[in-house]
Amino acid sequence: MELGNKSNIFGKIFSSQSDRGNYTSANGYQNYFISYIGVNDEDIYNSEIYNLNREINNRKNICLFKQNILNPDDFDIISYLKNKVSKYNGSVFDLDIDLVKYEDINNRIKRGFDILLRQEEKSFNNDRVKFNFIIKVMSWIRIYINPLVIDYKDAPKVIVYGDIKKHELYFLLILYFAGFDILYINPNGLSEIANIDAKKFNIEINQNQIIDETISFDERVERGEIVERSSIKKAYTVGAQASRKISDELLNDSGFIKPWQLQNRNIKTLLLSSTVDEVDIYWKEPLKLRPGFNFDNEIVTLPVFFTKIDGVYRDLDEYYCLLDKLQIKDFSYFIDYDENIRPLSRPFTREGYNLSFYISNTFKINQKAIIKDGGFSISNLSLKWQETILSKVEETILSDMFIEGLSKDDIVRGLYTVLNMNEKLIYMINSFDYANVNPKLIIYIEQMKMFTKEIVFLLLVLSKVGFDIVIFTPGGVNCVENIINSQIVDIHRLDVINYNLKYKSNNYNTNTSSNRNGGSWIERIFGKWSD
Repeated sequence: MELGNKSNIFGKIFSSQSDRGNYTSANGYQNYFISYIGVNDEDIYNSEIYNLNREINNRKNICLFKQNILNPDDFDIISYLKNKVSKYNGSVFDLDIDLVKYEDINNRIKRGFDILLRQEEKSFNNDRVKFNFIIKVMSWIRIYINPLVIDYKDAPKVIVYGDIKKHELYFLLILYFAGFDILYINPNGLSEIANIDAKKFNIEINQNQIIDETISFDERVERGEIVERSSIKKAYTVGAQASRKISDELLNDSGFIKPWQLQNRNIKTLLLSSTVDEVDIYWKEPLKLRPGFNFDNEIVTLPVFFTKIDGVYRDLDEYYCLLDKLQIKDFSYFIDYDENIRPLSRPFTREGYNLSFYISNTFKINQKAIIKDGGFSISNLSLKWQETILSKVEETILSDMFIEGLSKDDIVRGLYTVLNMNEKLIYMINSFDYANVNPKLIIYIEQMKMFTKEIVFLLLVLSKVGFDIVIFTPGGVNCVENIINSQIVDIHRLDVINYNLKYKSNNYNTNTSSNRNGGSWIERIFGKWSD
């Protein structure tokens, strides 16, 4: 995961040395001390904290402090340090002492002590105060910094969240002088940073709105995970630029992904915002060719369409051609919706209320019990797929997508609808290779028919597991806008509204159309290749 390329808030601290000036033995790392103070947007902030935590867990050269640093209590370390520091005579660098296992970093840390003690000399009233300070900070370094695995291509990092005390700030400054990246995060204020000359130490301060509520780092990670799972994130397909970028990604790595290589990763979907023409262009393409497709060791990000097309073209043949063209054998499922839920799922019965026993008071799903119980259509899927679907159900419940929220009854009905989805949808999920062509659901609403909450619940879950969904409403019925946040659906309006228009297939020949419109999607964007 290259957080530096993705994060607006904490990205700079994860930028590569090639973007700063490469490491040399003479100059060391080009490093940063960045203070991010306050919060602009709670959801974005929590999302970034969640991603930051993931990045920290994936690295061995980062030390995270979620709260004040405990006073050292390892007496073996303290005794060793006291013995060594007893020979202190104005220079830590001259001491024969091992603080970390890397000789060069060890020397830089000792120099960092000398710089700090010289710059902040007035803060130490006497030699005893200075001695105790040196022992305490050296103990922290032995306990927390020495275990880090340091790569000379990347500056080691220390990240601190919340209020800090004076000696903790000095600890950070010593490491900063030694070449460490320092990221200080405090939504509640500057804390001790306010009492030093930030310009003198070249500390970058990003000042935002200070908040009063104290929220722990771990709680923000939990909130951020919910935001990440349920938030509306969009990638924009913008003609030639986006397409050329996709081509570059294809040449770099995406084009060489082996079949089924990504199936062990968790799914995160990215909603594509596009024109109707671009839906047509990207519809049949493998997901690895779409803007926003990405993966790391844990997560694969799938760019999908959740699109609603109101009205029709003046030329009805063109409209019917679009409908036919989006129907791809083996990958799409077309429904002419007439308020009958059966094409999507089994109708709800009174027995469905038994599912309430699987839902906790905090609306968590007992996934293991549901999987063990079996007897649902999703029970035919692999264990991994069942767990994925149930996780997406939970995300949908915990999100704020529904305009009027979800009652316990809504949740039970939504869960029932997902567990008992139509077998055609099950087949499509079972054959879905994340990097290739994804399953597609096309719904046509001839008359002024509305969706129920449980149908929309199912559509959201299908979108979250990687389905493209397009809803055609020639009459412009607000079948989803009155139920969920309109930002979730990419809505387009064609030339005119046409009520009660029956679907009529033109048996559209996509190959003929492709030739008539200029060949492949690459040709349609860039023009035909010259001979």
